[in-house]
Amino acid sequence: MKKLFALLLAAMMALSLVACGGSSDTTSDSTDSAAGNTEEPVTLTAIVAGLTEDSPSGEALKKFAELCNEYSGGSVTIDCFFNTELGNVSACVESTAQGTIDIVSTGTSYFAGYVPAIQVFELPYVFASYDEAHQTLDNEPGKAIADLFESTDLKMLCYWESGMRHVTNSRNPIITPADMSGLKIRTVVSATQQATWEAFGAIPMALDMGEVFTALQNHTVDAQENTLSSITSYKMYEVQDYLSMTYHSYTPMPFYINRAKWDSLSENQQEAIQKASEEARDYARELNAASEAENLQLLKDEGVVVEEHPDSEAFAALCGPVYDIFNESMGSDEILTMVQDYVASLR
Repeated sequence: MKKLFALLLAAMMALSLVACGGSSDTTSDSTDSAAGNTEEPVTLTAIVAGLTEDSPSGEALKKFAELCNEYSGGSVTIDCFFNTELGNVSACVESTAQGTIDIVSTGTSYFAGYVPAIQVFELPYVFASYDEAHQTLDNEPGKAIADLFESTDLKMLCYWESGMRHVTNSRNPIITPADMSGLKIRTVVSATQQATWEAFGAIPMALDMGEVFTALQNHTVDAQENTLSSITSYKMYEVQDYLSMTYHSYTPMPFYINRAKWDSLSENQQEAIQKASEEARDYARELNAASEAENLQLLKDEGVVVEEHPDSEAFAALCGPVYDIFNESMGSDEILTMVQDYVASLR
């Protein structure tokens, strides 16, 4: 039944894209009928796009569904989907903006088309630890970026996470930037991410997450960078021989609901969803922290050669041009400075 629903929803998404011509202007009769905040039971579709069901975010989505039902007194039901069950990552984000999907969580780069400033949190070497990232996202800097989405069709509820990212490849151990020279590495479509890998000496190639394993297997690309949970969930160890623990960037997974759908809900339902999203966020972070050592050991057991102490300072020293590109795209250094100053206050 769930597979049938996914197929039907995918078909609806395709029709919506044709009918809307890519427009993000959405209206619905349900919004009008709910103006009085009637407590009509609702079923919402939610997906962690690009991550598997057994990932920390996948497990958190199931927890979110349980909590929504509990806190709403049974009036909110969540249908959970994972990875590419409803289409590729970009399509899932666009479909949420259009209202075909109700809730989506995925990496920040996929939302840059709506609010480019969201990419500040994934710039290289902005955060040195999970604690720095969590405190920054959950307080003033995170709220400032979330507020920028108020003029879009996406309402951000909070920040989930994919986590700290590392590099795997099939060519050689990576200790210094020189070891990355000429390495073909998968990235998302992001000017700052592509600039990051060019600064490190690699050759970035943009691919959707669903295409990465095959591209590595066929040697279309040599390398990819990801969290330990994603590296193990996608079984990258089957096609990658080396892992370098670079901690080069952190990836939040902003958690969004379609704004028209949000406005159609009762106040009680909104409160239940908001509360559930934050508790599920904390659950995902706990799972991610608990799984780090386990995933690292799994990769070692699978024969991956692990470099645990690459020269992070040498990589960080190359990031100036990346920051410049981001600041130029923003029109000033205000956003990056806000984040850097806040992080500095935590150290």
